[in-house]
Amino acid sequence: MNIYEQYLALQAKKTTALSLLNDAVERYHKTKEKNPIGVLSPWAKNQARKADHERQKGFYRGLLQGIPCVIKDNIMYADGTPTTANSYALKDFIPQHNAPIVERLLSAGAVIMGKANLSEFAYFMGDEKMPSGYGSMYGQVKHPTDETIDPYGSSTGSAVAVALGVVPFAIGTETNGSLMAPAHQCQIVALKPTHGIVSAEGIIPISPTQDTAGPMANTVFDCAAVMDVLVDDHQKPKPGFSYVDDLKSMKKKPRIGMLELTNYPYSEIEKKHLEDVKSRMNALGWDIQSLSITYPPLENFETLKREFKVSLNDFLSKHAGEGAPKDLAAIIAFNEANQERCLRYGQKTLLDSQEKPDQLDVEFFRLKNELMQEASQLDTLLYTHQLDAMVTLGWLSFAPIFGNPSLCTPEGWLEGQPKGLVWVGKKHDDGTLLQLGHAYYDQSKLSS
Repeated sequence: MNIYEQYLALQAKKTTALSLLNDAVERYHKTKEKNPIGVLSPWAKNQARKADHERQKGFYRGLLQGIPCVIKDNIMYADGTPTTANSYALKDFIPQHNAPIVERLLSAGAVIMGKANLSEFAYFMGDEKMPSGYGSMYGQVKHPTDETIDPYGSSTGSAVAVALGVVPFAIGTETNGSLMAPAHQCQIVALKPTHGIVSAEGIIPISPTQDTAGPMANTVFDCAAVMDVLVDDHQKPKPGFSYVDDLKSMKKKPRIGMLELTNYPYSEIEKKHLEDVKSRMNALGWDIQSLSITYPPLENFETLKREFKVSLNDFLSKHAGEGAPKDLAAIIAFNEANQERCLRYGQKTLLDSQEKPDQLDVEFFRLKNELMQEASQLDTLLYTHQLDAMVTLGWLSFAPIFGNPSLCTPEGWLEGQPKGLVWVGKKHDDGTLLQLGHAYYDQSKLSS
Protein backbone atom coordinates (compact mmCIF):
# COMPACT_ATOMS: atom_id res chain seq x y z
CA MET A 1 0.00 0.00 0.00
CA ASN A 2 1.10 3.56 -0.62
CA ILE A 3 0.90 6.37 1.96
CA TYR A 4 -2.63 7.40 1.07
CA GLU A 5 -3.95 3.83 1.15
CA GLN A 6 -2.35 3.25 4.56
CA TYR A 7 -3.73 6.57 5.77
CA LEU A 8 -7.26 5.60 4.70
CA ALA A 9 -6.91 2.20 6.38
CA LEU A 10 -5.83 3.89 9.61
CA GLN A 11 -8.66 6.42 9.41
CA ALA A 12 -11.19 3.62 8.88
CA LYS A 13 -9.68 1.70 11.81
CA LYS A 14 -8.99 -1.27 9.54
CA THR A 15 -5.42 -1.41 10.79
CA THR A 16 -3.10 0.21 13.31
CA ALA A 17 0.28 1.88 13.06
CA LEU A 18 1.79 -1.01 15.00
CA SER A 19 0.32 -3.51 12.53
CA LEU A 20 1.66 -1.49 9.60
CA LEU A 21 5.10 -1.46 11.20
CA ASN A 22 5.03 -5.19 11.95
CA ASP A 23 4.01 -5.88 8.35
CA ALA A 24 6.87 -3.70 7.12
CA VAL A 25 9.39 -5.51 9.32
CA GLU A 26 8.06 -8.86 8.08
CA ARG A 27 8.47 -7.76 4.44
CA TYR A 28 11.97 -6.56 5.25
CA HIS A 29 12.95 -9.98 6.59
CA LYS A 30 11.44 -11.70 3.55
CA THR A 31 13.49 -9.52 1.20
CA LYS A 32 16.56 -9.12 3.38
CA GLU A 33 18.88 -10.59 0.75
CA LYS A 34 18.37 -7.39 -1.27
CA ASN A 35 19.94 -5.51 1.67
CA PRO A 36 17.98 -2.24 1.46
CA ILE A 37 18.16 -1.41 5.19
CA GLY A 38 21.32 -1.21 7.24
CA VAL A 39 19.79 -1.17 10.72
CA LEU A 40 16.30 -1.27 12.22
CA SER A 41 15.41 1.37 14.78
CA PRO A 42 14.82 0.23 18.38
CA TRP A 43 12.41 3.14 18.76
CA ALA A 44 10.05 2.24 15.93
CA LYS A 45 7.54 0.20 17.92
CA ASN A 46 7.17 2.90 20.55
CA GLN A 47 6.60 5.47 17.81
CA ALA A 48 3.88 3.27 16.29
CA ARG A 49 2.22 2.76 19.66
CA LYS A 50 2.32 6.53 20.25
CA ALA A 51 0.66 7.14 16.87
CA ASP A 52 -2.07 4.61 17.70
CA HIS A 53 -2.63 6.15 21.11
CA GLU A 54 -2.95 9.63 19.63
CA ARG A 55 -5.49 8.46 17.05
CA GLN A 56 -7.53 6.80 19.77
CA LYS A 57 -7.54 10.11 21.65
CA GLY A 58 -8.57 12.02 18.52
CA PHE A 59 -5.23 13.78 18.10
CA TYR A 60 -4.47 14.04 14.37
CA ARG A 61 -1.05 15.03 13.00
CA GLY A 62 -1.57 14.57 9.27
CA LEU A 63 -1.16 12.10 6.42
CA LEU A 64 2.12 10.61 7.71
CA GLN A 65 0.87 9.85 11.23
CA GLY A 66 1.56 6.16 11.90
CA ILE A 67 3.09 5.51 8.45
CA PRO A 68 6.36 3.50 8.44
CA CYS A 69 9.37 4.81 6.52
CA VAL A 70 13.15 4.57 6.32
CA ILE A 71 15.72 7.35 6.15
CA LYS A 72 19.03 7.19 4.32
CA ASP A 73 21.89 6.27 6.64
CA ASN A 74 23.71 9.55 6.15
CA ILE A 75 20.99 11.43 8.05
CA MET A 76 21.46 11.89 11.80
CA TYR A 77 18.90 10.09 13.91
CA ALA A 78 19.47 9.88 17.66
CA ASP A 79 17.80 6.50 18.23
CA GLY A 80 20.91 4.83 19.66
CA THR A 81 22.02 3.33 16.34
CA PRO A 82 24.99 4.62 14.33
CA THR A 83 24.71 6.92 11.35
CA THR A 84 27.40 5.52 9.06
CA ALA A 85 26.97 6.53 5.40
CA ASN A 86 27.58 2.76 4.97
CA SER A 87 31.20 3.28 6.06
CA TYR A 88 32.78 1.03 8.69
CA ALA A 89 34.89 4.03 9.68
CA LEU A 90 31.72 5.63 11.11
CA LYS A 91 30.54 2.56 13.03
CA ASP A 92 30.90 4.39 16.36
CA PHE A 93 29.12 7.59 15.34
CA ILE A 94 26.01 7.55 17.52
CA PRO A 95 24.26 10.91 17.04
CA GLN A 96 22.94 12.64 20.13
CA HIS A 97 20.64 14.94 18.15
CA ASN A 98 18.29 14.51 15.21
CA ALA A 99 18.69 16.20 11.86
CA PRO A 100 15.95 18.86 11.45
CA ILE A 101 14.21 16.79 8.76
CA VAL A 102 14.07 13.86 11.20
CA GLU A 103 12.47 16.13 13.78
CA ARG A 104 9.91 17.17 11.18
CA LEU A 105 9.10 13.55 10.33
CA LEU A 106 8.71 12.65 14.00
CA SER A 107 6.55 15.71 14.63
CA ALA A 108 4.31 14.58 11.76
CA GLY A 109 3.91 11.20 13.45
CA ALA A 110 5.87 9.17 10.88
CA VAL A 111 7.32 5.90 12.18
CA ILE A 112 11.00 5.69 11.29
CA MET A 113 11.58 1.97 10.88
CA GLY A 114 15.32 2.21 10.29
CA LYS A 115 18.20 3.56 8.26
CA ALA A 116 18.40 2.72 4.58
CA ASN A 117 21.59 1.45 3.02
CA LEU A 118 23.50 3.53 0.48
CA SER A 119 26.65 3.73 -1.59
CA GLU A 120 29.50 4.46 0.82
CA PHE A 121 29.82 8.17 1.55
CA ALA A 122 27.00 8.69 -0.97
CA TYR A 123 29.19 7.27 -3.75
CA PHE A 124 32.06 9.62 -2.99
CA MET A 125 34.64 7.11 -1.89
CA GLY A 126 36.39 4.64 -4.20
CA ASP A 127 37.34 4.09 -7.81
CA GLU A 128 35.13 3.59 -10.85
CA LYS A 129 34.88 -0.15 -10.12
CA MET A 130 32.98 0.46 -6.88
CA PRO A 131 29.37 -0.67 -7.50
CA SER A 132 26.39 1.47 -6.63
CA GLY A 133 24.87 0.57 -3.30
CA TYR A 134 28.06 -0.90 -1.86
CA GLY A 135 29.68 0.05 1.44
CA SER A 136 32.05 -1.40 4.00
CA MET A 137 29.55 -1.17 6.88
CA TYR A 138 26.51 -3.05 5.57
CA GLY A 139 27.59 -4.41 2.20
CA GLN A 140 25.85 -4.40 -1.19
CA VAL A 141 22.29 -3.31 -2.02
CA LYS A 142 20.78 -5.29 -4.90
CA HIS A 143 18.24 -4.33 -7.54
CA PRO A 144 14.70 -5.23 -6.39
CA THR A 145 13.72 -7.35 -9.41
CA ASP A 146 16.77 -8.07 -11.59
CA GLU A 147 20.15 -8.32 -9.91
CA THR A 148 21.96 -8.00 -13.25
CA ILE A 149 20.76 -4.38 -13.37
CA ASP A 150 22.73 -1.67 -11.58
CA PRO A 151 20.39 -0.13 -8.96
CA TYR A 152 22.43 3.09 -9.11
CA GLY A 153 23.10 5.29 -6.20
CA SER A 154 23.61 6.64 -3.83
CA SER A 155 20.08 6.53 -2.37
CA THR A 156 20.01 2.89 -3.40
CA GLY A 157 18.58 1.34 -0.25
CA SER A 158 15.89 4.00 0.01
CA ALA A 159 14.73 3.25 -3.54
CA VAL A 160 14.90 -0.53 -3.15
CA ALA A 161 12.98 -0.48 0.15
CA VAL A 162 10.12 1.37 -1.56
CA ALA A 163 10.24 -0.76 -4.72
CA LEU A 164 10.06 -3.96 -2.66
CA GLY A 165 7.04 -2.67 -0.77
CA VAL A 166 8.85 -2.75 2.56
CA VAL A 167 7.79 0.85 3.27
CA PRO A 168 5.53 3.24 1.34
CA PHE A 169 8.11 6.02 1.41
CA ALA A 170 11.74 6.69 2.16
CA ILE A 171 14.01 9.69 2.45
CA GLY A 172 17.02 9.83 0.15
CA THR A 173 19.59 12.50 -0.60
CA GLU A 174 21.08 13.83 -3.80
CA THR A 175 24.21 15.69 -4.75
CA ASN A 176 24.23 14.86 -8.46
CA GLY A 177 21.64 12.27 -9.49
CA SER A 178 21.40 10.20 -6.31
CA LEU A 179 17.62 10.53 -6.05
CA MET A 180 16.80 10.49 -9.76
CA ALA A 181 19.05 7.59 -10.80
CA PRO A 182 17.96 4.92 -8.27
CA ALA A 183 14.31 5.97 -8.66
CA HIS A 184 14.64 5.48 -12.43
CA GLN A 185 16.34 2.09 -12.06
CA CYS A 186 13.95 0.81 -9.39
CA GLN A 187 10.81 2.17 -11.08
CA ILE A 188 9.58 4.43 -8.30
CA VAL A 189 8.87 8.16 -7.95
CA ALA A 190 11.33 10.61 -6.42
CA LEU A 191 11.55 14.37 -6.07
CA LYS A 192 14.77 16.35 -5.76
CA PRO A 193 13.56 19.62 -4.26
CA THR A 194 14.82 23.07 -5.14
CA HIS A 195 18.17 23.34 -3.41
CA GLY A 196 17.83 24.96 0.01
CA ILE A 197 14.13 24.51 0.73
CA VAL A 198 14.79 21.30 2.70
CA SER A 199 17.28 21.57 5.54
CA ALA A 200 20.58 19.73 4.94
CA GLU A 201 21.71 20.23 8.54
CA GLY A 202 22.57 16.94 10.21
CA ILE A 203 23.25 15.14 6.92
CA ILE A 204 26.78 13.87 6.28
CA PRO A 205 27.80 16.28 3.52
CA ILE A 206 29.47 16.20 0.14
CA SER A 207 28.54 19.61 -1.24
CA PRO A 208 26.61 22.26 0.68
CA THR A 209 25.91 23.98 -2.66
CA GLN A 210 24.23 20.87 -4.10
CA ASP A 211 23.20 18.45 -1.31
CA THR A 212 19.51 18.02 -0.58
CA ALA A 213 17.21 15.42 0.92
CA GLY A 214 14.04 14.39 -0.88
CA PRO A 215 11.12 11.92 -0.85
CA MET A 216 11.00 8.55 -2.64
CA ALA A 217 7.64 6.78 -2.96
CA ASN A 218 5.31 4.94 -5.33
CA THR A 219 3.17 7.91 -6.33
CA VAL A 220 3.64 11.63 -6.92
CA PHE A 221 0.83 12.27 -4.41
CA ASP A 222 2.87 10.52 -1.73
CA CYS A 223 5.95 12.60 -2.55
CA ALA A 224 3.79 15.72 -2.18
CA ALA A 225 2.60 14.49 1.22
CA VAL A 226 6.20 14.02 2.37
CA MET A 227 7.20 17.42 0.99
CA ASP A 228 4.50 19.02 3.13
CA VAL A 229 6.48 17.73 6.10
CA LEU A 230 10.09 18.09 4.91
CA VAL A 231 9.95 21.68 3.68
CA ASP A 232 10.54 24.34 6.31
CA ASP A 233 7.44 26.51 6.65
CA HIS A 234 9.32 29.71 5.77
CA GLN A 235 10.51 28.05 2.54
CA LYS A 236 7.01 27.28 1.27
CA PRO A 237 5.45 29.58 -1.37
CA LYS A 238 3.06 31.16 1.13
CA PRO A 239 1.79 30.66 4.70
CA GLY A 240 -0.32 27.54 5.05
CA PHE A 241 0.76 26.20 1.65
CA SER A 242 0.29 22.45 1.06
CA TYR A 243 1.88 20.56 -1.82
CA VAL A 244 -0.93 18.00 -1.59
CA ASP A 245 -3.67 20.61 -1.85
CA ASP A 246 -1.74 22.33 -4.64
CA LEU A 247 -1.95 19.19 -6.81
CA LYS A 248 -5.47 20.31 -7.78
CA SER A 249 -4.31 23.74 -8.98
CA MET A 250 -2.67 22.82 -12.30
CA LYS A 251 -3.44 25.20 -15.14
CA LYS A 252 -5.44 23.84 -18.06
CA LYS A 253 -2.75 23.75 -20.73
CA PRO A 254 0.79 23.52 -19.32
CA ARG A 255 3.76 24.04 -21.64
CA ILE A 256 6.27 21.19 -21.61
CA GLY A 257 9.67 21.20 -23.30
CA MET A 258 10.89 17.85 -24.71
CA LEU A 259 14.66 18.07 -24.53
CA GLU A 260 17.00 16.23 -26.86
CA LEU A 261 20.81 16.45 -26.77
CA THR A 262 22.53 16.87 -30.12
CA ASN A 263 25.71 15.17 -28.89
CA TYR A 264 23.82 12.27 -27.26
CA PRO A 265 21.12 11.29 -29.79
CA TYR A 266 18.34 8.95 -28.72
CA SER A 267 18.32 5.37 -29.93
CA GLU A 268 15.42 4.13 -32.06
CA ILE A 269 13.77 2.49 -29.05
CA GLU A 270 14.20 5.73 -27.06
CA LYS A 271 12.71 7.74 -29.93
CA LYS A 272 9.68 5.46 -29.89
CA HIS A 273 9.44 5.88 -26.13
CA LEU A 274 9.57 9.67 -26.51
CA GLU A 275 6.80 9.59 -29.11
CA ASP A 276 4.65 7.55 -26.72
CA VAL A 277 5.26 10.15 -24.02
CA LYS A 278 4.29 12.97 -26.39
CA SER A 279 1.11 11.13 -27.37
CA ARG A 280 0.05 10.76 -23.73
CA MET A 281 0.77 14.41 -23.02
CA ASN A 282 -1.10 15.51 -26.14
CA ALA A 283 -4.06 13.43 -24.98
CA LEU A 284 -4.00 15.46 -21.76
CA GLY A 285 -4.24 18.63 -23.82
CA TRP A 286 -0.73 19.83 -22.98
CA ASP A 287 1.34 22.12 -25.20
CA ILE A 288 4.52 20.25 -26.19
CA GLN A 289 7.63 22.06 -27.44
CA SER A 290 10.57 20.11 -28.92
CA LEU A 291 13.96 21.60 -28.04
CA SER A 292 17.55 20.50 -28.56
CA ILE A 293 20.86 21.68 -27.15
CA THR A 294 24.43 20.47 -26.99
CA TYR A 295 25.08 19.00 -23.58
CA PRO A 296 28.06 20.78 -21.95
CA PRO A 297 30.71 18.82 -20.00
CA LEU A 298 29.32 19.86 -16.56
CA GLU A 299 32.27 18.27 -14.79
CA ASN A 300 31.78 19.07 -11.12
CA PHE A 301 34.11 16.47 -9.61
CA GLU A 302 36.84 19.04 -8.94
CA THR A 303 34.53 21.39 -7.05
CA LEU A 304 32.91 18.50 -5.17
CA LYS A 305 36.25 17.20 -3.89
CA ARG A 306 37.08 20.63 -2.54
CA GLU A 307 33.68 21.09 -0.91
CA PHE A 308 33.70 17.55 0.47
CA LYS A 309 36.92 17.98 2.45
CA VAL A 310 35.92 21.33 3.92
CA SER A 311 32.30 20.46 4.72
CA LEU A 312 33.04 16.95 6.02
CA ASN A 313 35.80 18.18 8.34
CA ASP A 314 33.45 20.87 9.66
CA PHE A 315 30.68 18.29 10.19
CA LEU A 316 32.98 15.83 11.95
CA SER A 317 34.46 18.52 14.23
CA LYS A 318 30.95 19.21 15.54
CA HIS A 319 30.32 15.53 16.36
CA ALA A 320 33.65 14.28 17.67
CA GLY A 321 32.06 13.76 21.09
CA GLU A 322 29.50 11.41 19.54
CA GLY A 323 32.04 8.90 18.26
CA ALA A 324 32.65 10.44 14.85
CA PRO A 325 36.19 10.35 13.45
CA LYS A 326 38.18 13.55 13.92
CA ASP A 327 38.42 14.45 10.23
CA LEU A 328 38.81 13.10 6.71
CA ALA A 329 42.45 12.21 7.40
CA ALA A 330 41.33 10.03 10.33
CA ILE A 331 38.83 8.21 8.09
CA ILE A 332 41.53 7.55 5.51
CA ALA A 333 43.87 6.24 8.22
CA PHE A 334 41.12 4.00 9.66
CA ASN A 335 40.43 2.54 6.24
CA GLU A 336 44.15 1.86 5.72
CA ALA A 337 44.27 0.05 9.06
CA ASN A 338 41.24 -2.06 8.06
CA GLN A 339 42.05 -2.60 4.38
CA GLU A 340 40.45 -6.01 3.96
CA ARG A 341 37.03 -4.70 4.94
CA CYS A 342 37.26 -1.03 4.04
CA LEU A 343 39.32 -0.82 0.85
CA ARG A 344 37.84 -3.44 -1.40
CA TYR A 345 37.46 -0.72 -4.05
CA GLY A 346 40.02 1.68 -2.68
CA GLN A 347 39.48 5.22 -1.46
CA LYS A 348 40.80 7.26 -4.35
CA THR A 349 38.14 9.96 -4.04
CA LEU A 350 38.85 10.39 -0.34
CA LEU A 351 42.60 10.62 -1.02
CA ASP A 352 42.09 13.14 -3.82
CA SER A 353 39.85 15.24 -1.59
CA GLN A 354 42.39 15.18 1.24
CA GLU A 355 44.93 16.81 -1.09
CA LYS A 356 42.66 19.81 -1.59
CA PRO A 357 42.93 23.05 0.43
CA ASP A 358 41.54 23.19 3.96
CA GLN A 359 39.31 26.10 2.97
CA LEU A 360 37.40 27.02 -0.17
CA ASP A 361 39.77 29.21 -2.15
CA VAL A 362 39.74 31.51 -5.17
CA GLU A 363 40.20 28.56 -7.51
CA PHE A 364 37.10 26.85 -6.11
CA PHE A 365 34.94 29.91 -6.68
CA ARG A 366 36.33 30.35 -10.21
CA LEU A 367 35.50 26.72 -11.09
CA LYS A 368 32.11 26.91 -9.40
CA ASN A 369 31.18 30.10 -11.25
CA GLU A 370 32.04 28.51 -14.63
CA LEU A 371 30.07 25.42 -13.70
CA MET A 372 27.01 27.40 -12.67
CA GLN A 373 27.03 29.30 -15.96
CA GLU A 374 27.00 26.02 -17.90
CA ALA A 375 24.35 24.48 -15.63
CA SER A 376 22.05 27.50 -15.98
CA GLN A 377 21.20 26.64 -19.60
CA LEU A 378 18.17 24.54 -18.73
CA ASP A 379 16.83 27.19 -16.38
CA THR A 380 17.28 29.78 -19.12
CA LEU A 381 15.33 27.62 -21.60
CA LEU A 382 12.47 27.30 -19.13
CA TYR A 383 12.06 31.07 -18.98
CA THR A 384 12.91 31.84 -22.61
CA HIS A 385 10.25 29.45 -23.93
CA GLN A 386 7.80 30.11 -21.07
CA LEU A 387 7.80 26.45 -20.10
CA ASP A 388 6.33 24.91 -16.98
CA ALA A 389 8.81 22.01 -17.13
CA MET A 390 11.40 20.28 -19.27
CA VAL A 391 11.30 16.51 -19.76
CA THR A 392 14.11 14.09 -20.63
CA LEU A 393 14.40 10.31 -20.68
CA GLY A 394 17.22 10.32 -18.12
CA TRP A 395 18.79 12.40 -15.40
CA LEU A 396 21.15 15.24 -16.29
CA SER A 397 23.46 17.38 -14.15
CA PHE A 398 21.76 20.73 -14.88
CA ALA A 399 19.25 20.52 -12.03
CA PRO A 400 21.47 19.30 -9.18
CA ILE A 401 24.26 21.76 -10.01
CA PHE A 402 22.09 24.84 -10.61
CA GLY A 403 19.55 23.95 -7.91
CA ASN A 404 16.40 23.37 -9.98
CA PRO A 405 13.84 20.84 -8.71
CA SER A 406 13.54 17.55 -10.59
CA LEU A 407 11.06 14.70 -10.51
CA CYS A 408 11.43 11.10 -11.70
CA THR A 409 8.38 9.07 -12.74
CA PRO A 410 8.64 5.43 -13.86
CA GLU A 411 7.84 4.40 -17.44
CA GLY A 412 8.08 0.61 -17.20
CA TRP A 413 10.47 -1.64 -19.05
CA LEU A 414 11.74 -1.55 -22.64
CA GLU A 415 13.94 -4.33 -23.99
CA GLY A 416 14.62 -5.53 -20.47
CA GLN A 417 15.76 -2.15 -19.14
CA PRO A 418 13.92 0.24 -16.81
CA LYS A 419 12.76 3.49 -18.39
CA GLY A 420 11.59 6.71 -16.80
CA LEU A 421 10.95 10.39 -17.24
CA VAL A 422 12.89 13.11 -15.49
CA TRP A 423 11.06 16.42 -15.17
CA VAL A 424 12.96 19.65 -14.41
CA GLY A 425 11.24 22.81 -13.24
CA LYS A 426 12.01 26.37 -12.23
CA LYS A 427 13.58 27.03 -8.84
CA HIS A 428 11.03 27.27 -6.03
CA ASP A 429 8.34 25.91 -8.35
CA ASP A 430 8.38 22.36 -7.00
CA GLY A 431 4.60 22.42 -6.75
CA THR A 432 4.23 22.66 -10.53
CA LEU A 433 6.43 19.61 -11.06
CA LEU A 434 4.31 17.67 -8.59
CA GLN A 435 1.10 18.84 -10.30
CA LEU A 436 2.39 17.71 -13.70
CA GLY A 437 3.69 14.39 -12.45
CA HIS A 438 0.46 13.70 -10.59
CA ALA A 439 -1.67 14.40 -13.66
CA TYR A 440 0.61 12.44 -15.99
CA TYR A 441 1.58 9.48 -13.82
CA ASP A 442 -0.78 9.08 -10.85
CA GLN A 443 -3.99 9.74 -12.75
CA SER A 444 -3.06 7.50 -15.69
CA LYS A 445 -2.06 4.79 -13.23
CA LEU A 446 -5.41 5.03 -11.47
CA SER A 447 -7.33 4.89 -14.76
CA SER A 448 -5.35 1.98 -16.21
